[in-house]
Amino acid sequence: MRKSLLLTGLLVGTAAVSGCATGIRELPAEVRQTEPQGADYAFCRKLVIAFLKNDAKTFLAQVPEEVRQKFNEKQFAASRKSIIESMGEPISFQYVTALEMTAFTPHIWKIRFQRTDPRNGKKFTSEALFRIITGKLNGKPVLIGFQFI
Repeated sequence: MRKSLLLTGLLVGTAAVSGCATGIRELPAEVRQTEPQGADYAFCRKLVIAFLKNDAKTFLAQVPEEVRQKFNEKQFAASRKSIIESMGEPISFQYVTALEMTAFTPHIWKIRFQRTDPRNGKKFTSEALFRIITGKLNGKPVLIGFQFI
């Protein structure tokens, strides 16, 4: 009787554990590099370069009129100044990816900054992600929002 209880317990335990192994047999393909995508990529790249070059006119030209009424050259300068004070001077950028969503597309860029440590005078770099959210209007990319994350 003990043997049959033990055997039954082992069979039930084996059946329970084997159910966990019936998942995906092959791993999804690994994406090693995201390729930039057409007009959206060019649109976002223009914004990133305008930010790096402190070119408020080019940056704001990409922003919808209703946003420009609230976020003008003065706000651009203040925002950029705040970022530079906390992160340093932007020295490079790299496209990371665009996330797939239905109504809008978040584009992720990596921005590298350099600054000097006031304690020892040595330069160091740090990175931050910059998200640009775009949508489509008449088939063309339009800016919905942007921020460092």
